[in-house]
Amino acid sequence: MNVSNTYFAQRLSVSLIVCVLSLGLMTSCAKTPQEETASEDAHDMQLSPQISARLDSLYAELEIPEGLTKAEQVTYIENHVLTTPISAIELLALQPIHTLDPSERYWDYISDAEWVKIRLMNRFMRMQYVALGDPMDELRWVEATQIILDEYATPLGITQEQALDSLLSASGYLCCGTQYEINQCTYVMSSVEYYKTLAAYKAFIEHMPKDLQPLLNDEYAAWNKLNKARHNAYVNIVRAGDHYSALLMELEGMYAAYAEKRGQMLDLEKGILSAGEEYSLQHPIIRTADWEQYLQTMRNKCADDEALVVVQELDETVRAWISIRQQITKCLTSSVGTSYDNLTADYHWGIVNAEEHVPEMYD
Repeated sequence: MNVSNTYFAQRLSVSLIVCVLSLGLMTSCAKTPQEETASEDAHDMQLSPQISARLDSLYAELEIPEGLTKAEQVTYIENHVLTTPISAIELLALQPIHTLDPSERYWDYISDAEWVKIRLMNRFMRMQYVALGDPMDELRWVEATQIILDEYATPLGITQEQALDSLLSASGYLCCGTQYEINQCTYVMSSVEYYKTLAAYKAFIEHMPKDLQPLLNDEYAAWNKLNKARHNAYVNIVRAGDHYSALLMELEGMYAAYAEKRGQMLDLEKGILSAGEEYSLQHPIIRTADWEQYLQTMRNKCADDEALVVVQELDETVRAWISIRQQITKCLTSSVGTSYDNLTADYHWGIVNAEEHVPEMYD
């Protein structure tokens, strides 16, 4: 079993067996007239003039299906093309609360409390779909998610972490155990893992000295792009290989594994930058020749029609990330800078040699 399947095999316990709403299900979920009216009011009250103008422009540009309400039109847009920087509050306003209709067949046994969990899961996944792509938009998604987690958790006297557990467990009501549903389960699980990493990033940056935060924001954005380029390369290799029923599960498992590893690295960085903890090299430094050989291996493994672009993007994003971390090192004392550089070098080594090494997945 490779690393991504192992990742989710360890997490698909009885308490977290979840097979969740796909994006298509989220789009088609029914709302009551009261919910629909409330959603429209929220858009009218909370959207800034800039965002309203953006929506008006999109209405004109898109071929929106006829017969949709205003709220449904916003839903259609956010599911297709909306990629604009917005505040966390505006992100919430753009995302109507969707849920399954409790009167539908098979769902009449779900309690009101469980429906609240399903709404929470829906909001979490829909907002990520809107924000996914731009690094700073994704931090806004984190902030908006923290708001809806608090809205859910505070009346119950529980933590945000417990609210996330509720989000995951609620989707178990939709699970019948098919491979498709398990694949959807891993999509939500990887999204939660990714959220945790980005939330840790946000907290980490805010904990650091003010004069260092701009560079740390740049470092986060560079890692975000690196992470996507790395996963894109992995997806490209998958497309060049065999296809099988658990393939989507593996893709999401790898994305979650990348996120979890970066979260572990952030814990080490916090100790280095905040407490001056020493960090020694755990692996050999990747030489230029080693990196070039790795990139060539990637080219050989990727699909022919995309290999050059995919590998070039990975190369550029890794170099950009290392460059920004070198700039951060210049702002640190000698000993702290050495530990920080060592951590950078070990992460670079991990891209080439660690167990999630992409080319080895299909050797």
